Amino acid sequence: METDVTGSGVVDKLLILQERDCSIRRINRELRDIPTRKEDIQSRLEEHRHALEAAKEDLKREQVKSKEIEVEIGSHREQINKYRTQQLSLKTNVEFRAMEKEIATVEGRIRGLEDTDLVLMEIIENAERIIRDKEQALKDEEEAVKRDLVDMDKRSTNMQSELGTLKGERGGLAEGIDPEWLKRYTRIFVNKKDKAVVTIENGVCSGCHMKVPPQLAHNVRKEGAMVTCDYCGRLLCAAV
Repeated sequence: METDVTGSGVVDKLLILQERDCSIRRINRELRDIPTRKEDIQSRLEEHRHALEAAKEDLKREQVKSKEIEVEIGSHREQINKYRTQQLSLKTNVEFRAMEKEIATVEGRIRGLEDTDLVLMEIIENAERIIRDKEQALKDEEEAVKRDLVDMDKRSTNMQSELGTLKGERGGLAEGIDPEWLKRYTRIFVNKKDKAVVTIENGVCSGCHMKVPPQLAHNVRKEGAMVTCDYCGRLLCAAV
C-alpha cells in the first residue's frame, strides 16, 4: 500500500486532466480507424460489382447456349433441304419413304432443340432482369457510399478540430499540476490503456475490481492524500 500527501486539489486536477486525455485517446483511435472504415465502405461497392459481373457471365453463358442451338437448328434445316433435293431424283417409293423418314427424324430433332431454346429464352429474360436489378442496386450503393464517405470526411475534420481544442486545454491543465505527479499519472495512464485515476467503491478498486485493505480505503478519504492500489498500481480517489 502506498499513500502520499499532495497539495490540495491535485486529485481533482488529475481527474479533469484524465477526462481530456480519455477524449484525446478516443478521438485518436477513431481517426486511426477511419482508413479501415473507408475500405469497408468501398468493399460494399466491390461486392455489388462482383455480383453484377457474375450475373453478366451467367447471361453470357445462356446466350452462348442459345446461339449454339440456333446454329444446330440451322444445320438441321440445311440437311432437310438437301434431303428434299435428293428426293427429286429418287426412282422408287421405297427410297422416297426412307428419305421421308430421315426428314421426319431431323424435324423431330429440330422441335426438341426449339423447345430447349424456348426454355433458354425464359432463362435469358430472367437473367436480363437480374442484371437490371443489380445495375440499379449498384447505382444506389454508389450514391450511398458517396454520402457515407462525405460524412466520414466531415466527421474526420470535426474530430481534428476537437482534438486540437482538447490538446490545448490539456496543455493548460498540465501546467497547473506538480511535475512529479504529472509524470507519475502519465506513466500509469499510458501503461493501463484506460485510466490512471479510478474511484474506490464499497472497498473495491474500480480499475482492477479487487477489494482493497480497509486502511487503504480509509486513506483515500483523507484530504490531500494520493493512494495507490496495491494490485493494479492505479491512483485511487473517493467516489462522488
